[in-house]
Amino acid sequence: MKKIIAANWKLNPTTLKDAQKLAASITRTKKNTVVLCPPNIYLSQVSYPLLGAQDCFWQDKGAFTGQTSPLQLKDLGVKYCIVGHSERRAVGETDGQINFKLRALLEHKIIPILCVGYGTSVDQDDLEVVDVLRGQLDVDLKDVNLASVIVAYEPVWAIGTGHNATLEHAEKISIFIKAKYGVKKVLYGGSVNGVNAGGFLSQQHVDGLLVGGASLVAAQFNEIINI
Repeated sequence: MKKIIAANWKLNPTTLKDAQKLAASITRTKKNTVVLCPPNIYLSQVSYPLLGAQDCFWQDKGAFTGQTSPLQLKDLGVKYCIVGHSERRAVGETDGQINFKLRALLEHKIIPILCVGYGTSVDQDDLEVVDVLRGQLDVDLKDVNLASVIVAYEPVWAIGTGHNATLEHAEKISIFIKAKYGVKKVLYGGSVNGVNAGGFLSQQHVDGLLVGGASLVAAQFNEIINI
């Protein structure tokens, strides 16, 4: 069964030329569903079968300086959009705002990749993690049509640290999210690399990966997406 593997390039690369070169170096595989999420400024000039944005606003147009709307993303052919990443939550984005974004994206038929896991710690057990996630998901998914929503579980302590969650933990959390909220697809993210990706993808209820740093190294990302 195909898995969904999304690359979050964050604020990288620093030039359009490097972004285009990186995209051209990534295999156009049919083994899995691969989504590249470059900085929004490059979306119109990076070529790949499936493109995603890293964030959006919830209004289509208006006096919202610096924002990018789902309607504008749709016009660029964007099919996916990350919402609620921990790095956005860390600068004050609320679950209420995330809920607005989810509904706006779905209205324009863009598939949201909803990130949860901000506020968790490596010392918490599964039940404590579930309590944190419930507080986010109860608001994030309120009045949202779940048919097309993808949830990415990213324990914040694992992002960019080189310390990933265990396979068992990722599987248990995926099961919880699906059973409690009716979400169909749950991804794992947090220090995913070519060494551990296969283990996560082998879990029955982990439907794919959200990859950060490893997606900036074409050889390593190609290894992941061809598993």
